[in-house]
Amino acid sequence: MIERSLAQRLEAVRARHPAGPPRPAMEDRAGALARWFGARLELTDGGATVVVERRIPLPPDEAAVLRGLPASTYLDTETTGLSSGAGTVPFLAGIGVMDGDALVLRQLLLPDYPHERALLRRLCGELASCPRMVTYNGRGFDLPLLVTRLTVHGFFAEQASLPARHDDLLPVARRLWRRAVGGARLADIEHAVLGVRRGLDCPSAEVPARYFGYLRDGSPEPLAAVLDHNLQDIVSLARLDATVLLLRAGAWRTAWPLDHGGLALELLRAGDLEEAGRVLEHALARSERGDGYRLRRMAARLLVAAGDVDRAESVWREGTRAGSIEAALAWIEVARLRERLRGDLRGALDAASAADRVLDLAFALGRGGGIHEIGRARLVVGRRLRRLRRWVAAAERRLGRSAA
Repeated sequence: MIERSLAQRLEAVRARHPAGPPRPAMEDRAGALARWFGARLELTDGGATVVVERRIPLPPDEAAVLRGLPASTYLDTETTGLSSGAGTVPFLAGIGVMDGDALVLRQLLLPDYPHERALLRRLCGELASCPRMVTYNGRGFDLPLLVTRLTVHGFFAEQASLPARHDDLLPVARRLWRRAVGGARLADIEHAVLGVRRGLDCPSAEVPARYFGYLRDGSPEPLAAVLDHNLQDIVSLARLDATVLLLRAGAWRTAWPLDHGGLALELLRAGDLEEAGRVLEHALARSERGDGYRLRRMAARLLVAAGDVDRAESVWREGTRAGSIEAALAWIEVARLRERLRGDLRGALDAASAADRVLDLAFALGRGGGIHEIGRARLVVGRRLRRLRRWVAAAERRLGRSAA
């Protein structure tokens, strides 16, 4: 038997498995992609970038408030994977900037992997043109991924040019709407707050497969839904930015859904203590059962920080009127204020004793909650009551000795 060389064996395998049609050259692929989307093809030494540009009018009140901000870029990326590791590549970067009453959106599309350097340079140039960058979960995904890819290509100067101010709206959305909406996904928030209905949207989990299909087959059609998905993300991002500003300016009085406690935290972070107090007062007047304790704690802490202990105690005493666990815990907060901020041990003991009586009443009326809730409340009340009794007794003994 004649032994075949490795080259002969490889040739035999190729004969049994003929190759498919040849992939188009990279330049042809980039040009075809640009023509399909009616986009602009930008060629540099680093490769080609397809730039799709659109202009989206915004509601007048939202556009007006956004114009008052520092120049901002709204960034969202679509990638070949759902992690920010070194193997994940951003193939679509959407950037929105305000121009008058409209959001000008530029989508930078990667024709093929060898062109990534051109896309990254173009993206960094766009971001560096504004002092503020806004994302949704950008701190957890978009920005770490961008930094990773810039590092891989040695683009350290471009990395240093990124905006110093980065506002990630995901933590803000969690504070303002997660309790009211039931989640903080952008799709949930935009539907509940902005009234956006996406219809047949491309799910995020399908995005990488659509790009891989384009690379394999050369047809840009699967990417159309990805660009639409990316466009809506950026428009919603800009509108949410405006909505947060409008809420801070007073629109919270008629806004729904909204977590007023979360808005108060936002106002405190911005240094507006007076408006935060008004928000909490408004929320307490309309609080539903189960939410009052959280709001009262925030309001009382705000008043204590402002030095108004009397009003802080009044806030807690308003929560002691019902025979419930929350009412008992409100009495404990009154006891804490009297003990720590007034030095009134006898008054603190009276409040703790009232908490014990209210807890007994709540249990008798069936308002004590489950066994775990009532048990935890018993521990809190009992511990403070025993300690205050010891301290009051010790204070009375000292007073008796000094009188003698």
